[in-house]
Amino acid sequence: MTAVDVPVTARRWSPGLPGSWGLAVGGTVIGLLVLVAIAAPLLSPHEPTTIDLSQTLAGFSGDHLLGTDAAGRDVLSRLIYGTRLSLLGPLAVVLVSVVVGVPAGLVAGYRGGWVDSVLSRVSDMLFGFPPLLLAIVIVATFGAGFLTATIAIAITYIPLLTRVVRGVVMVECRSAYVDAYRIQGFSGTRVCLFHILPNVAGTIVAQSTLNFGYALLDLAGLTFLGLGVQPPTPDWGQLLSDGRQNILFSVTEVTVASIAIAIAVVAFNVLGDALAKRLVRGS
Repeated sequence: MTAVDVPVTARRWSPGLPGSWGLAVGGTVIGLLVLVAIAAPLLSPHEPTTIDLSQTLAGFSGDHLLGTDAAGRDVLSRLIYGTRLSLLGPLAVVLVSVVVGVPAGLVAGYRGGWVDSVLSRVSDMLFGFPPLLLAIVIVATFGAGFLTATIAIAITYIPLLTRVVRGVVMVECRSAYVDAYRIQGFSGTRVCLFHILPNVAGTIVAQSTLNFGYALLDLAGLTFLGLGVQPPTPDWGQLLSDGRQNILFSVTEVTVASIAIAIAVVAFNVLGDALAKRLVRGS
């Protein structure tokens, strides 16, 4: 079988193509993080919220491999359990942005005219505020917490995905197959959902994967500022916030949380770039 005869789907995922190493490395790291989050009760040596004032800021030991924090809580256990909310928050952000942003981008790109103008102006208005600043304003208005922070970050990501989807849909609308379906009398809804959307799905998946990493970073930043996950709930941003207060006595908490955030964000960026090469450029 020649390269031309290989199905498109098989070519996209075949080894040796651009992005193969990114799919392997990024996918493996993210898979491991998901496993850690799921198996946190099995992997964690201690309860993450158990306070032991006799072990305050203890160093590395056989019982506490990464030491303890200012309240005597095991840092490794809090790091492991923190994986859950640190991944769940960005996942919620991406899902909300996809559910709202993709339909808005489809409608704006396909319909054009005043519909596109209205949706674009709403997006421009949201783009006028720095995303993190807008999220801080929303959280400060409705109260700090995991749910509020997640919704606030999701609102800032909706116009970004809307703008991306609108652009690729406008390009697809110039294709001959779209004109052919219109001539045959297909409704705009059918053309968008069953013909245009599958052709732009690769762009949506790649952009959403990139957004996951950025959302993780933004949510950790909000938690670090005291506007996200509240203590004593374990979260990577919370570990940064707690560790900052005692950084002169112990750098372990800040260091391990920073490394975990950096690894996760880089993994999602690498995976998103690889998906863009495979699903968008390689389609």
